[in-house]
Amino acid sequence: MKLWAKGIVAGLVVASVTTFTIYGMTTGRDLAASGQEELFDLVSPMYEDLSTTVMVPGSLELVNRQIVQPSSDEGAYEILVETGEDVEEGTPILQYSTTEIDFEIQDIELQMQQSQATITSLTSSEAEINRQKSSPDVQPTYLEDEETGERMEVEPLVSIAELDAQLTELAQQKKAENFTLTRLENQLETAKKQKEERTLTSSINGKVLSINDQGDTTDDFGNSLPLMEIADTTQFTITGNVSERQSMDVELGHVASMYSDSIEDGFWTGEVVDVAYFPAESDEWYGDSAGSQYPVTIQITEGDTEQLRPGYQMMAEIVTSEEMGLTLDMGLVLYDELGSYVFVYEDGVAVRRDVEIDYANDYAVQILEGLTEEDLVIADYMGIVTEGMLITPNEIMEENDEDEGFEDGFEEEYEIEDGELFEDDFIEEDDPELEEQEGDDEL
Repeated sequence: MKLWAKGIVAGLVVASVTTFTIYGMTTGRDLAASGQEELFDLVSPMYEDLSTTVMVPGSLELVNRQIVQPSSDEGAYEILVETGEDVEEGTPILQYSTTEIDFEIQDIELQMQQSQATITSLTSSEAEINRQKSSPDVQPTYLEDEETGERMEVEPLVSIAELDAQLTELAQQKKAENFTLTRLENQLETAKKQKEERTLTSSINGKVLSINDQGDTTDDFGNSLPLMEIADTTQFTITGNVSERQSMDVELGHVASMYSDSIEDGFWTGEVVDVAYFPAESDEWYGDSAGSQYPVTIQITEGDTEQLRPGYQMMAEIVTSEEMGLTLDMGLVLYDELGSYVFVYEDGVAVRRDVEIDYANDYAVQILEGLTEEDLVIADYMGIVTEGMLITPNEIMEENDEDEGFEDGFEEEYEIEDGELFEDDFIEEDDPELEEQEGDDEL
């Protein structure tokens, strides 16, 4: 078809559509003015989930992780666990050499034994002296002269004063020895603590992920290699950035849903555990023209974590507010100088109802005041409804059309042609005339 012919056809189509639209609007207004009934859809407001969310792309990180770096100052060591082994907090995982400390502990223990023996000996001496103080040795004796009969006093073997002096000296020696023993006990405790410190234990409940049993301290690129790495592989966090505006909406404890494009049918839930006070550093010296980005950390609380690995990219949907609201198609709301309103169906007529609305989403508004779920809103897409106008709901009109359609269309559907009879002209089978006619036909 030539271009000019196509242009003519297109013009005719546009003209036809325009004419039909104008005709429909004019007819509708005429019907409204004349008080005739018109066909309208009725729509009830409905409650919807109006919760707001923030989408945060981020990467997985382990919550609990222990990295053991090799120490050249500690000397030789012995690894006490194996790769893949589950360990609990406090489990010994690495033992450094304790030869020198063991010798020191042995020497201290020998000195303590000697000191304790000395204290025991001093205590025995004190007991003996105290026994002497109550024995006859400290009592004076008397001798009688046989010739004269005179009694003479004989001094005791030891005096109580001398025994008290000995007790004082023993007490001083015992005090000094006790001081020595206390010092040795402190040294022993310190040595044992040093030995314990050379036994490294797990600080978390987790699994041994790697052991560098080759003794290499750096990789091929010069990066430091850990001697051992332990982590709790059941707890992960997702860290991502949000905008300045979103950082004001996201709060600690907000619930989040997470999924990963790389894990089929994977779904996890969690909660926000940190919203950074300072923005993330930008690689661009002039900054981000769209505003600063603030790191947000979400900890996974529910879901299978066996398939997860640190560094996996995840998408988190943080629910910043949970709300159910009464919504209505925004195309049903009308506006004038008095505000927003709708027409509701009451007792067969249109009644204006003023409503207070708020933005809900791209296709609906939230009804804050003026309507309930039981109200029937008239879908006045052509703008022909007026206050008090008679309204016939669409479903009722359809039922009437089915009944009236058969009656009105009966004559058209059963048009009489030459030689055809109406229903009243049909003859019963037992009609004599019919039997006679049939007999003539047989002859």
